[in-house]
Amino acid sequence: MGLAQTQQVLAQLYTNTEFRERFFANPQAVGVELGLSCDEAQQLAEISAQEVNIFANSLKWKRLGEIRELLPRTAKVLGKNFNTLFWRYAETYLPIGIKKHREDAIAFANFMIKVAQNENLEPAWVGDLVRYEKTWLLAYEPGNFLKICWLRYAVHHDFTAQPTLVIWLRLLGRWATPRRRRSQLHHITLSLPMILPHLESQRRGEY
Repeated sequence: MGLAQTQQVLAQLYTNTEFRERFFANPQAVGVELGLSCDEAQQLAEISAQEVNIFANSLKWKRLGEIRELLPRTAKVLGKNFNTLFWRYAETYLPIGIKKHREDAIAFANFMIKVAQNENLEPAWVGDLVRYEKTWLLAYEPGNFLKICWLRYAVHHDFTAQPTLVIWLRLLGRWATPRRRRSQLHHITLSLPMILPHLESQRRGEY
């Protein structure tokens, strides 16, 4: 078994509770499913199941802490439900790479958006709040110069049912250094009462 394959199996053991239970209940059978030899499956089975469970939970709590810092408003609004949703999500995804915490938060945000749509997650505006915070994370990536998000609720202000356009814009000057370019991010919010006069003035040719 190569290093990459070993890491893949270990990643599943540490992140997927169902797989972990199946493997330790019958390592030989699950090993065959993974293309492992009997000896390779036995070597992995010799790892303490209790130690794996403890380590797996510690990894999830660490991930949860990082995500709570990146999606603070959503975490505050959902409270304990934020943790509950994360445990569900953590069974399906394991982040990798140097920006894995932000990627993890974005993936979890996508998960919560689907839950909000399919399971009527409360409060009604929480899906918009998740999209708002997720777009903040996307807008901060160096290669992104424009992000636009339509919301049904004014989640940036008082959470009223008010169609809102949010724009993240990075203006660049020819003299800007790469570091300065990353820092010049403008955040603009336009709620419906502000959008309609602006559109009307454009229609009339007023600027």
